[in-house]
Amino acid sequence: MIQVLAVLMAVLVVGCKSNPHKAEKIDTQLENAAGVSGSQSVGLKKGEMVVLDKTAMSEKLRDLQNTVYSLEDRVYGTRKLNTLGLYGDLKSCRRKLASRQFGGSGNMVWTEPLDRVTDKEEELKIGLNNKNELVGVSEEYLRDRLARFQGYKNILQKRADEFEAQIEECKTQLATKEMDASQPSKVMVQEVPKSNYDKVAINQFMCGYVKKGASLQNFMVNAFAKGWLTLNDYKLDQNLLFASLKDNKGSQKDNALMFGGWKLAYNRSPVTVGELLNAGKDAQLEAWTYDKKEDISGAGTCLARSEGQWNP
Repeated sequence: MIQVLAVLMAVLVVGCKSNPHKAEKIDTQLENAAGVSGSQSVGLKKGEMVVLDKTAMSEKLRDLQNTVYSLEDRVYGTRKLNTLGLYGDLKSCRRKLASRQFGGSGNMVWTEPLDRVTDKEEELKIGLNNKNELVGVSEEYLRDRLARFQGYKNILQKRADEFEAQIEECKTQLATKEMDASQPSKVMVQEVPKSNYDKVAINQFMCGYVKKGASLQNFMVNAFAKGWLTLNDYKLDQNLLFASLKDNKGSQKDNALMFGGWKLAYNRSPVTVGELLNAGKDAQLEAWTYDKKEDISGAGTCLARSEGQWNP
């Protein structure tokens, strides 16, 4: 039996390669159709047995946006209720761990930014509508909005996983300590920009990341989730792999990008931000280098070649 699973977007299908925002008419009619569940049905199309899933794009976009807003509230809390979600739970646990009551110094350095990813300023066109009413209007391609919110979802899911892991680790450390109620509970919290700690964290992550076949999508989602890159600084149709880079011996690699002093070359191009986040298009790492091995803790595990030369 030939089975075809197609998520059909009622008003969104790529009409031509030159303009992906054009919609073309599509045939959603099935012979001998029978419902399965929700929008899914089975039947015959040109004599072939087909599973058809037809989704109204208004519903798809609404569900995606609601998922993102709910996930963001879980990670960072809600302004209306003045809660801070997993972010606040982690900060509270770290504060308790730093208190003198649990053997800490009474001082805590906090580097996590309160970064609500959906706080994107809309570009408004201000003018008169057909009733001569003064209005503000924002407009965005449907495909771009889907890709942007899918990106937000990926980033927030990653942040939620990381916060949960850190909270669990913090609680485990607390469980090993005895509380001394005679000591003060007050903790002086020093809010330090995360950027001050990024270099060490980036190099530690990158040394574990770089290997033949490593996923570009995995790298970008981690960089967005950790706040090293900001999704709003990119255009969704922007190709990430347009550069040609050389190592310190003059050997050139194409389909490359540079990040935090690391040069990364992949096996294909173009791969746009929107494709990476929404369409599942990916690229695999072919080669990498970093100019100063002394900056990298455990450089021998990820930079086997001579300093500044392409690996592997």
